[in-house]
Amino acid sequence: MDPATIFGDRRSVEQVEEGSELAPRFDARGLIPAVTTDYESGELLMHGFMNAEALTRTIETGEAHYFSRSRQAIWHKGATSGLTQRVIELRIDDDQDCVWMRVAVDGGASCHVGYRSCFYRTVPFGKPAAGATKPLELSFTETEKVFDPEEVYPGVPNPTQL
Repeated sequence: MDPATIFGDRRSVEQVEEGSELAPRFDARGLIPAVTTDYESGELLMHGFMNAEALTRTIETGEAHYFSRSRQAIWHKGATSGLTQRVIELRIDDDQDCVWMRVAVDGGASCHVGYRSCFYRTVPFGKPAAGATKPLELSFTETEKVFDPEEVYPGVPNPTQL
């Protein structure tokens, strides 16, 4: 499958926002944000980026593919861990510059740290955060990991860029 074949040209606002042709807008680095939620619960699992190839592979295979900015490479979610994301529904927003995937997660987790969701901490806001004089303290919403990252990714350094 070739992106040049499956992605239309962006000709007008009306065509992009009201038309039926897939014409994604990638940013200056060639990326489009991808938000991923659990199909059944609606829980936010992760946010990543796709380039044209990752979006094409996702469409082609029905499994989530992303573009790893830290490795500068296509990343098939679950290729190493077995925790694949099977796409149940793929949506694009009104101006076609963001993708939303609703997925079923094989293995029950989406976060390389071992939690189910990459969004496993809350940030205080409003009165509890007002007037803070030091870094805000995060609260964990998940207390147990689904898997041990050291066992699943032996010898692999944390892919997160500091």
